[in-house]
Amino acid sequence: MPHLTIKLRDGFKDDKVVLTLDEKEIYRRTALSSDLTISFADSLELEVEQSIAQLAVAVTGRPKQSVQIEISETPFIEIWIIDNQLEIRVSKSECPML
Repeated sequence: MPHLTIKLRDGFKDDKVVLTLDEKEIYRRTALSSDLTISFADSLELEVEQSIAQLAVAVTGRPKQSVQIEISETPFIEIWIIDNQLEIRVSKSECPML
């Protein structure tokens, strides 16, 4: 079964965050804030049945963003807030922590 790793990185400041995968809620957190010393807020790992999925990210006060993921090719996802804009980065390999 494919494995997906999602990291919420830098830029979160007391935010409400909801993640959905193919319209099914997989994560909800209120008052999420990044640790500025390591550019990290939270993470989750999950097994998924499908090989291609649509990930949507909703953060209160910002436009919702979504990306289609080919999980076997890009199983590592990072979500950032840069200049008050959501940025979703997909990768074949896990990016190291700062």
